[in-house]
Amino acid sequence: MNGPNPDLLRAEFLGVTVRHEEVRHDREATALLFAGAGERYELTRMEWSPEGGATMSGSNGAELVLRPAQTASATVTGLGFHEGLERVTGLLDEALAGHAHERLWIDDITLVAIWDCEEEDAARRHLSDEVLGLDRERADLLGGEDDDAAHGLRVWRRLGEGSLDIAVEPMHADTSKIYVRLVYSEDDAVPDTAAVAERAEAVNAYLHGPLAAFVRARARR
Repeated sequence: MNGPNPDLLRAEFLGVTVRHEEVRHDREATALLFAGAGERYELTRMEWSPEGGATMSGSNGAELVLRPAQTASATVTGLGFHEGLERVTGLLDEALAGHAHERLWIDDITLVAIWDCEEEDAARRHLSDEVLGLDRERADLLGGEDDDAAHGLRVWRRLGEGSLDIAVEPMHADTSKIYVRLVYSEDDAVPDTAAVAERAEAVNAYLHGPLAAFVRARARR
């Protein structure tokens, strides 16, 4: 095995969107939710939505979006994936507590990670040379010998009961880092937010397991 140091693969963002039976968001109840959740999760702003519900957000990256048939929660994961998961599911639990939802549908679980390769331009070179195995002749077909084209990878696959959409590409703003995005969705209903958290854990395990191993493996010549 070669490639980037697995200890430098770090989750940066976690977001979850679930669908449910349509509910009416009473303004008074929503304001009380904002007052309570705002204090616990540092949500400092709330905007009402014309279609019903509201968006609550904070300077720490936390966000809760309430819509009649959809609830979304997101946060940056400055203290790591599990801290982010606790925050996201905590917000979902508080938002859904007043409604007797028997089923939830996972529209998406989005996990974004950054992998520091520690050297300038190392992310672009590693993805082109090792992950994709592009030789110079084939790469030149995309832009000529003097073109420093960056190449990424897109993968779709099954994961458990759902599907996973994976993007791996070099960051344009910092050529020493790899940007990784995993988006999970599931057609069948799940019983509660605990099941949502289990799926998020599986996505994180896939990131640090099979996907990390694939990125670090050298391409066969």
